[in-house]
Amino acid sequence: MVIVVIGAGTVGASLIERALAGGNNDVVVVEPDQTLADACAEQFDVRVLAMDVGDEGFVEESQLARAEALIATTDDDSSNLMAMLLGQEAGVQTLTSTVNRDSHIAMFRRLGVRVLADPERLVAQHLLDITLLPETSDVTTLRGGQQVIELRLGADSPLLGLDANALQASDLLDRDLQLIARIRDGRTEPLVEGKSLDEGDGLILFASERLTGKRRRLFREKNLEG
Repeated sequence: MVIVVIGAGTVGASLIERALAGGNNDVVVVEPDQTLADACAEQFDVRVLAMDVGDEGFVEESQLARAEALIATTDDDSSNLMAMLLGQEAGVQTLTSTVNRDSHIAMFRRLGVRVLADPERLVAQHLLDITLLPETSDVTTLRGGQQVIELRLGADSPLLGLDANALQASDLLDRDLQLIARIRDGRTEPLVEGKSLDEGDGLILFASERLTGKRRRLFREKNLEG
């Protein structure tokens, strides 16, 4: 996939790294700050343009018309919005942008842009989640308050030895806290009948609401993470 990324700051650099690691992607980076542009070119094997999206040659030099995706990651909503407008005019199929002020979200969505709103708030929420649930490996809180939780089974976990049927028959999990998948040897797969959980297995769970009170204590008392 041909991807044009606007911004080579902290978010942009992390995005570029994942785009290059995630498949056969051809990435073009546009960054007006010369220092950041030079650092990006040194760190990644990508084409870096030290220019602003408002520059006259942006569309042509970035070859925006051949891009399949345009992602804006700067902390300036006006620059991100201009990039999305130019991407729409160039016929880019997928437009994605961070939006730093909630009042600007509607403008982006009217253009058909996929929006990541208030990235700083998301980072803060993530930090709080993993602080409040130290038993877990990772926690993501969704906009509606639901949580996706990743943890690793310890030696004392009551889930050890259970397969899908035994887990369903137990009272350890319920409709409000469901097992989505097991991670073993780097592979993510559903838990099925006849395949039991072992120490060291990773689990991905879905909670219909934030884990607080008794539900949080369940993780600590049952030592699910170990």
